This record gives sequence, C-alpha cells and structure tokens, in this order.
Amino acid sequence: MGLSKPGVKLWWMLALLVAPVANAFTDADAVRVFTFARAQLADTILELPNVNRSPKASLSNGTWTTVANTDRIAWTQGFFPGSMWYMFQVANEPYWRDRADMWTRPLEVQKTNTETHDLGFKMYNSYGNAWRLTGDPYYRDVLLTSAASLATRYNSTVGIIDCCDWNSNWNIPLVTDTMMDIELLLWGAQNGGPAVWRTMAVNHALRTLQDAVRANGSSFHYVDYNNNGTIRSRGTFQGYSASSTWARGQAWLIYGYTMVYRYTQDARFLTAARRVTDYYLANLPADRVPNWDFNAPSQSKDSSAAAAVASALLELSTLETDAARRTTYRTAALAMLDSLASPAYFAQGTNSPGLLLHGVGNYPAGQEINVSLIYGDYYFLEALLRFNPRPNYPWYSKLAIPRGQHLLGTSNTGTRIVEFDLTPLADNLGGGVVGWTDSSTEVTAFNRLNMALRMSEDGIFQVRNGAGYSWIRRVPYVRGQTYHFRMNVDLLAQRYTVWVTPPGAAEVLLVDRVAFRSDGPPINDLGRAAVISTVTDSDFRVNNHRVYAPTASVAAALAPPVPLPDALWKQLDAPAPVSTGPVVPSER
Repeated sequence: MGLSKPGVKLWWMLALLVAPVANAFTDADAVRVFTFARAQLADTILELPNVNRSPKASLSNGTWTTVANTDRIAWTQGFFPGSMWYMFQVANEPYWRDRADMWTRPLEVQKTNTETHDLGFKMYNSYGNAWRLTGDPYYRDVLLTSAASLATRYNSTVGIIDCCDWNSNWNIPLVTDTMMDIELLLWGAQNGGPAVWRTMAVNHALRTLQDAVRANGSSFHYVDYNNNGTIRSRGTFQGYSASSTWARGQAWLIYGYTMVYRYTQDARFLTAARRVTDYYLANLPADRVPNWDFNAPSQSKDSSAAAAVASALLELSTLETDAARRTTYRTAALAMLDSLASPAYFAQGTNSPGLLLHGVGNYPAGQEINVSLIYGDYYFLEALLRFNPRPNYPWYSKLAIPRGQHLLGTSNTGTRIVEFDLTPLADNLGGGVVGWTDSSTEVTAFNRLNMALRMSEDGIFQVRNGAGYSWIRRVPYVRGQTYHFRMNVDLLAQRYTVWVTPPGAAEVLLVDRVAFRSDGPPINDLGRAAVISTVTDSDFRVNNHRVYAPTASVAAALAPPVPLPDALWKQLDAPAPVSTGPVVPSER
C-alpha cells in the first residue's frame, strides 16, 4: 500500500478498532427496517398536505417540518421521493412507484434553477432513482437539464462549483456538501451531456481535496476564494470552529470521493477516499455514530452522518483494491448499521415519523437538534440496499387491491415455474388471494387475475379453475405455519398445475392443469402478482417468490399431452386431462 512504518501501525490500529462485533448486521435486520420504513413512509404520505411540500425534520409532536418543492435555496426536497423510490426497489410494488413519482414531478420546476449547488441533492436523489428504476426518458431529460443548470455555477478560474449566492460574507465558496452534488455532472456526462461536465466535476473534487482536506484527513467545511483563485478564508459554517471537523461534512467527503472514484477510476480519488475515511473511523466512539463535530465539547450524536458513511463504505468496500481495506471498510459499515438499527437510534416504538433518532441539522444555529432527518433516513435505506440490493422482503396482504400488486417484469413468457412460501397470520383468511396476471394489467379487482390461489372461508387452499375454484385434495391452512407452493404455468395453453408442501410433510398435488380464469383479461406474460386480503391488512404474507424457466428436461416432463379429438374421447368414454376435483363458483 506504500505506507511508512508509522502508517502501517496506524492502519492496523484502525483495523482493530473496527474489528467484527458480536451483533453483525443481517438480512433479517434489513427486512425489519424496511418493514418499519414502509409503514412510516405510508403514514407520512397521508399526513402531508399535498405533493407540493416534502418532509425535512421531525417535531416533538410526531409530525414533520416541511419544505416547499418550489423553494430554490432549500436542499432537502429530493430525499422523500428518493426514499419512496428505494421502497419501490425493495418489493416492486406499483404503489411506491406511483407515490414516488407524485412527489418527484413537482421538483421539475427546479431543473432550471441556477441559484444553488444543491441540484444534485434535489434532482439526482429523486429523478436519478426514478430513471434508474424505470428507464422512462422523461426523468433522464429532466436530469440533463438540471445538470446544465448546475454547470452554470462552475468557476473556471478557481476550478470549482460555486456553492451559493445567499451568504454575503462569502465571495467564491466551495463547501464539502458539493462533493455529493457533482454526481449530477458525472452522470450527465455519461448520459448524453457534454464531456466538459465531467471535467468540471473532477476539477472541483481535486480542488476540494487540495484546499478543504487537511494533512491528517480531517476537513474544513468551507473554503472561500478571491477572484484570482487564491484562498480568502477557510472554516466551518455548521461545525464547531475553524479548526474542527464537522461530522456530516466529513461524511460528504467520504461519500463524494468514493462516488467520483466509481465514475472515473482515477486512483487519486481512491487515495482521497481512504484518507478522509481513515480519519473518520479512527475518531469514532464505540457505537460508531459520531458527535455532530469531532472536536466539539458539546455532545449531540448525528445519526445522519453515520447513515451516509455506512452507505459510502459499503460501496467503497466493493471498489477498494486492497483486500485488507475492503474487509475493514465493510466491517465498519456493518457495525454502523447494527448500531443504527438498535433501540438506541432506531425510531420504532417512538412517536417519531422517521426512521432514525438523534440527527443534527445545524447545531450552531440551534436548528434540528436530536431529531429525525429525512436525509438521514434516505441514506439509511440506501445503505441497506447496498448491503443487499434485493432483500427477502415479505409481501404482506392488502385490503386495497392496487396496493397488493408486485411487478415481475415482461420476460416471463411461454412455460414458467413459480415458487413461493405462504404464511397465514390469522385463523380465517376469509378468501384471501395470491394471484397473477399480465404485466400490462392493472389489478383493480379479483377478476383481473388470470390465476389465483385462495385461502377459503372453510380453511383450505383452493385454486382458480375457469369459472370457479377447485382442488384435488383438501389441504388445510394453519395460522403461523409456512407452506411452500410450486406452480407450472403454461401461458400458451393457459393452464397451470399447483403443488403444495405443508410443514413437515411431502409435496401434495393441489390441482392439475386447471384453466386460467374464464373471464380474465388477455395475458401474454407472467408479469404481475397480487397479494390480497379480504378481512384485514397483513393477515398473510408471501416470501421467496420467484419465477423462472424450467430446464429442458423439466419442460419436456411437464409438457401437456397431445389432445385427442372429441370423437375419440367419447369413444374411449374418458374425461379430458384436467383436474376432476370439485369446482366452487366464486366472485373472487
């Protein structure tokens, strides 16, 4: 690594500091956090006055302060829609896509805003996630216009993005926060914008490294320049003193240099990311959540800084070229997540509308101290998705049919195998349904589902068969028990076979090549699933749902027999090869 002997000693001391802890963060912890986040974000949607305002910080009465989405100087409006885009990523529920879009589109007014460096926070976290998850060119076009607006703030003499116009005490300032915003320029240069945007971002990152990062890896919050590019002053706007290190400002640097290295693969930025990270880790308290300023005598933890760093280090651990550092950075990130998901910082069981307690907005100004912060929550969710991009998030049943939908894509055609686990969470599910339909079909009623598994009122599993429900064997469902289902779906023949494995028992054939719903919509793919209650929300759940193509041998074994002519069936006095179990008419 090119370290001197003192450097090696410091490095191994650091490695010991972040050695694995007993309670390593797990997939189960991530699912627990996402389950709570789902409820908190849904409550916030209901409590906000309209889509023109976004939450910022929690109040003691359990509500949020809000910011107008038209506010040109405020910087936090992108985090709420961004958090909902992350929830859409978790379980592919159209509900979250639609709500995220509802709070994303009002930010379009910001795309021509040239008064602030914070377009990255506003637009990349909202429109950037929207473009990443949907591929809709509308979002891309808004992002490119936003990047062009941010580029107007580039000062070619100094080589930085001038952060802002609102502070008359500054002349040409940079702040560490802008290291987050320049991703908009880097992304834009890779997605149809001019290459000079990349140059602007790289120059800004290098000048920040030169002038804002101290030799020991700590940092100033701001650097102000004279018109000729010389330094006018350095200090802090939200930290303790000119010689101290503001924790969230350091977090922006860790995240920012990691991100710039991802885009550029320039070794200078990996070195920079290591430098600012190693200072941060070496000065953390035992619970891995920093004081609002590393050098301040006043103690007030900032969970938002910890969340941003946890997210950054999970990425840095994948980009790092040194094996020991990869391990150290990932271990440190998991320890941070473990702490943030503990009762000391996790808001579950409190009246907070957010996810994380003990955030600090602006301590010197006496603003937002010991509160939940929407941006802390955003980076917490991002860190969880970097920990596991596809968590085994359960699908809980919903009374509101549109809310129970999950998108499966458009590629599931021909013959497909479907597998999933189902757990009843109540004694009588009253006809609750797991169903499937085409990717283009919006599920607004039960008759929009071509295939369906039902938990009947009399306590058994039934499968949709043409105009009703049928079964070969009576398989009862029991509260709290998990049943594994396997289906063979022939989309061309519009028939399907279902097996169920009860707990501790052998697999049972539930129905054999029964017909799709007779009055169902057209179907070309297996592109949408729905998990629907009829009694109450969350009275059953589905886990481990997956759809895949059968192997060639399995496909051959499952292929339907060649149908015989009707006259020959009559001659043989034989039934057609479908389930002969009872068929029960039902509106569902």
